[in-house]
Amino acid sequence: MKKARPLQLGAMAGAATLVVLAGWWLVDGLPPADAPDTVVATAAPTGPDGAVPATAQPIGDARPAPDAMLNPSLILIFESALAEAQATGKAAFMAMAPGLLAKRLPAELVARAMGLLERYIDMQEAMQALPPPEAGDPASLRKTIEARAEVRRRYFAPEEIEGLFGDEIRQDALMADKMALARDANLTPEEREAAAKRSEEALLTPEQREQRRAFTAQVDVQRQTDAMDARGASAQERFAERSATYGYEAARQLAALDQENQDWNSRLDQYANAPPEQQAQLRESLFNERERLRLSGALALRSARPVPNAASQTPGRSPS
Repeated sequence: MKKARPLQLGAMAGAATLVVLAGWWLVDGLPPADAPDTVVATAAPTGPDGAVPATAQPIGDARPAPDAMLNPSLILIFESALAEAQATGKAAFMAMAPGLLAKRLPAELVARAMGLLERYIDMQEAMQALPPPEAGDPASLRKTIEARAEVRRRYFAPEEIEGLFGDEIRQDALMADKMALARDANLTPEEREAAAKRSEEALLTPEQREQRRAFTAQVDVQRQTDAMDARGASAQERFAERSATYGYEAARQLAALDQENQDWNSRLDQYANAPPEQQAQLRESLFNERERLRLSGALALRSARPVPNAASQTPGRSPS
């Protein structure tokens, strides 16, 4: 472990990293698994020394454990503690960890969490030694997924793997399935879509499927808006197209957002085109306190991106 920089073991070694390394994140847009806000524990499945039972089986043989502490939110707590500590090695971090966990967990859970945390750090260090998958190669991604599964089995019991990492594992499996389907030239678009839906239903929980649908809807709305911006669609055309796709109420809300963005860009134009001696006064009169905090960033973004059709400018989006 290098001592010249803080310990870096974060959850970014998880499903999202596999997706990015596989060159798939922007195509599929799978959101990270959601995590509850609280952690409550019952009896510990590990031995009195915190060791993994010798009977640990592969994750495929495990059932979800009726243990509320074995929950993805515990990993978020570990990551939060790691980020706060900025330690330069495992020993230094573990010396700080009891105090960091005590701020995030009830006192009676800290001892057990310490055992899980130490194994989590060891597991993440082992994960970092694995080669990344080749971009766009489903076979390489599956090989990496299995290698990561083997590492998990070294450090955690089946019920711990399911509780702490089950959502991540299913997200990875779904990603590999979708990548393989996308590269299968023997499938029609309809067959590919149907197979992807079957895979999603088999691997994801109802909550994850709903989250995925919501995320996909947001992406679809933005793509539609970008296409309308590119052709300079009128407000009436935008409303008709959105209403046909998403319904009247959604179209009405998106039209209101369009108006906010147009207003925001109009004020940005007025400010940016004013002589320097007038900008201080315009800064106060055109923007509220919250907008002023974001003004320099919005102007930098505008200068870095092409300016679209004047009727539908969006680079400097309203901060509201």
